[in-house]
Amino acid sequence: MDDIPNNPKLIIRGDNQQIYQLVSNIIRNAIRYTSEGGSIKIKLARGEPLISGTCKMKLWYKIAWTLGTALTLVNIYSFSAYAASSGSKDTDIQSLQLLQQGQEKANQGQFQNAISAYTRAIEINPKYTDAYLYRGLAHHDLGDPKRAIEDFERAIQLDPNNAKAIYSRGEIKSDLGDLPGALVDLTQAIQISSNYVQAYNDRGIVHSKLGNRAAAIQDLDAALKIKPDYADAYYNRAQAYAEQKDLQKAIADLTQAIRFNPNLAEAYGHRGMLHAETGDKSAALTDLQKAAELFKQQGNREYYEQTSSYIKQIQQQQ
Repeated sequence: MDDIPNNPKLIIRGDNQQIYQLVSNIIRNAIRYTSEGGSIKIKLARGEPLISGTCKMKLWYKIAWTLGTALTLVNIYSFSAYAASSGSKDTDIQSLQLLQQGQEKANQGQFQNAISAYTRAIEINPKYTDAYLYRGLAHHDLGDPKRAIEDFERAIQLDPNNAKAIYSRGEIKSDLGDLPGALVDLTQAIQISSNYVQAYNDRGIVHSKLGNRAAAIQDLDAALKIKPDYADAYYNRAQAYAEQKDLQKAIADLTQAIRFNPNLAEAYGHRGMLHAETGDKSAALTDLQKAAELFKQQGNREYYEQTSSYIKQIQQQQ
């Protein structure tokens, strides 16, 4: 790999783990395509918002990708692969193209179509780890945890160090209430990828659910050290502080969560309830009214009505 100058102004903006996954996918595919005795060259340079890598081998392949941005960072990248000459890797190219199609469909919310594309990629290449991984994510988005876990486990069988697949399985286990199992998976994901910010965040949530608030705060501290503008980690650490009855720290963290995500209605609502608990009814009403407004805008009728009820209770106490 070319040496990258030690220049603090050279910054790649995006989600840490997804950029890591992007680069690891590119390198993995480059290795797959490289003939024995060949070499791989990766170069990072300042310029337009494009990162490109060239794999040097007997059959030349040029791989280029762009980093896209979105509010939720779901559409983190699009990937294109081009073969300069035909050869024995046609099926690999076809499966890559199907993976790209699936990712595009998933980014558009067309999860069933995405699953179809990933399945076709797997039919072409039954050992295509990423196709199982992303099909599992699509099953998860469709609310089918059983099939999602099956795909994640297949991906892990093919690549035991696939932190994304292990993390994703742990995330589902947490959702299903298997907290000890989730803890094992999230810990393994962190051991493989020490800067996996979402894994620290989710493990913090699991620790909190298990009543180990000190461990929860430690994990959320780690997440914020990696990603200082991570609103969800501030919100979750505030929950842990509140459970410890450290209300001022909880309010401070919720303020930070709102700073980095002004549309996080739950943060306004929780901060409003804490203000009410400390006796600051005016601040409580301001926050709860903002939370109700956001919940209404976001179409969350249940939370809107619940927050409106809290507002009436506080107004009656004044």
